[in-house]
Amino acid sequence: MEKTRYALFMMFSLVLLGYSVHSQELNCSVTVNYQKVQATDKSIFESLEAGIKEFINYRKWTDDNFSLEERIECKFLIILDSRSDNSFSGSIQVSASRPVYGTNYKTTLFNINDNSFSFNYNDQQALNFTQNEYQSELTSVLAFYAYLILGMDYDSFSLEGGKPYYQKAFEILSLAQSAGGGEGWQTTNSDNNRYMLIESVTNTIFQPFRACVYNYHRMGLDRMKDQKEEAYTAVINGLAELEKVHKVRPSSYLLQVFFFGKYNEIVSMFEKRSPVERERVAKLMIKLDPGNTKYYNQLQQ
Repeated sequence: MEKTRYALFMMFSLVLLGYSVHSQELNCSVTVNYQKVQATDKSIFESLEAGIKEFINYRKWTDDNFSLEERIECKFLIILDSRSDNSFSGSIQVSASRPVYGTNYKTTLFNINDNSFSFNYNDQQALNFTQNEYQSELTSVLAFYAYLILGMDYDSFSLEGGKPYYQKAFEILSLAQSAGGGEGWQTTNSDNNRYMLIESVTNTIFQPFRACVYNYHRMGLDRMKDQKEEAYTAVINGLAELEKVHKVRPSSYLLQVFFFGKYNEIVSMFEKRSPVERERVAKLMIKLDPGNTKYYNQLQQ
């Protein structure tokens, strides 16, 4: 039986092609940037890019059936800083979006820049992954972010609907830690790494964050076309939920990731609303996301 996220999606998805084509869940564009790496054998980078794209897009990540139109759009940008034989290091940027009901607009779910990305890769190497075994740093990182995308997307369609996918991401983290994986998995290296991200989203302290994701998207953006006032109220109420998280962990990496993908959208959404509403949103956002104060100040002008 298909889960709630896709039952809801089918109620308001854009025009289908007249028949359902069952396919994988992710529609991912992949770019490997190797400009900083001195290399004559460029084929290895082309092989890496093609392998990652195949790994993400052609693997079945859930038990649900997706039509081609339902696939979640996401992007993986890998910027390589150095190479030594078959060892590579750099960063991986991951973003995901989902459509807003009744519009051509796509809202960003999150945008992450992970600077702790080192892995081994041989030309034409098969990218193998199993859920209960740490096989390589590369596939573990890719699978981790695939499940994070799924978790956030499901949460945006049904309240805490992403729980099983966050749990799978947490299992990948635990296996990587036990196997001595890279620093992005560890508890002591940084406050802004994969450990802090998945620890937060699975921690009961962050339940208000997950309620915000649902209210902001499903009860807010998805109702803008038909129930505009109720939708704006839902968005504000969703954002206000984050005050509960802010009181406990004001500099949370999870909140930083969320607002990095949302601050422009929030400003655009409220810039033509009433002065009272703009003022309320501006004060709330400056408190929650002080790093983007200059943008939220536009709502007070």
